[in-house]
Amino acid sequence: QVLDSFENIQPSHQLPFRMPVQGVYKFTSGGDMRRIIAGTVDSGSLREGDEVVFYPSGKRTRVKTFEVFHAQAPVEVQAEDAIGFTMEEEIYVRRGEIACKAGETPPNVAVRFRANLFWLGNQPLKAGRSYHFKCGTQKLPLQLLQVERVINASNLNCESRQWVEKNEVAVCTFRLDVPAAFDTTDQLAATARFVIVDEYELAGGGIIV
Repeated sequence: QVLDSFENIQPSHQLPFRMPVQGVYKFTSGGDMRRIIAGTVDSGSLREGDEVVFYPSGKRTRVKTFEVFHAQAPVEVQAEDAIGFTMEEEIYVRRGEIACKAGETPPNVAVRFRANLFWLGNQPLKAGRSYHFKCGTQKLPLQLLQVERVINASNLNCESRQWVEKNEVAVCTFRLDVPAAFDTTDQLAATARFVIVDEYELAGGGIIV
């Protein structure tokens, strides 16, 4: 009965538009003053003339043209397309922001979030240490606020303590130094997934709930 109650996932191109900004490119030689916002579309679709909003900044502009390398430029892009676009109104956009379509469900913008986490680091996850949060193309300083519960990997028992050992699953609350844009896993999976970097080591991964 539970399986029968599940709903099919919508095709990714029918979901709200999300494109993490990978880079902003300028080609000033020869008088080319275009600024091209580049990235890979995680979900949704976008057409020339659509209004886009960048989060977490909230800046707005419209798509002027799509730009591709050595190929015919499309008039519409969809999920999984690697694309660049120019803006009708030039605004300052930086790597890490998420481009969204105006009028659709926006992402969350916050400095705190709750997540289900799988820890892989050799050192335990614990409060008082500095980590980095990577979601899409964002990379931001992160700290652990609270461990709600830890699931022991060997016996699946729930434990109450304020650190997470290697190969354990936990529910945790985190704090970022500056606001980030993200979705929760029940909204859009691609922009709800994240990893944690401990110094130079990929130490954990999770989903924002």
